[in-house]
Amino acid sequence: MKKTEYLFKEIIEEIKEVYLEEGETKLCADSQWCVYAKSSDLDLESACYVLLYPAYDVETDEETFPELAVQNGLDVVYTHDMLQDVIMSALDQKENAAVQELYKSILYYEENDTFMDLD
Repeated sequence: MKKTEYLFKEIIEEIKEVYLEEGETKLCADSQWCVYAKSSDLDLESACYVLLYPAYDVETDEETFPELAVQNGLDVVYTHDMLQDVIMSALDQKENAAVQELYKSILYYEENDTFMDLD
């Protein structure tokens, strides 16, 4: 991802753009990030942040969140791989899918743990 602070629709648009223009290999090379927000109920205009995964300490069984997340009361909403997989699946079905359709695909996956059919 190119920056830290986004609207949720901008994250979807950036994933779509990279996948369609540069392919799956390039998209998936950008990994190890999560979408953080104050609420897990994101709409397209929600402010959110792209930050690294929380660090996990095996000995203490504790996660350490990035400082920006802690300072702003943010929690992990989505992982990079879930968003990338859902958006790639939708675009494989419908290359010109609008951001709203990709957003609906994300919500569908979140509720049903399976990809939505775009017809």
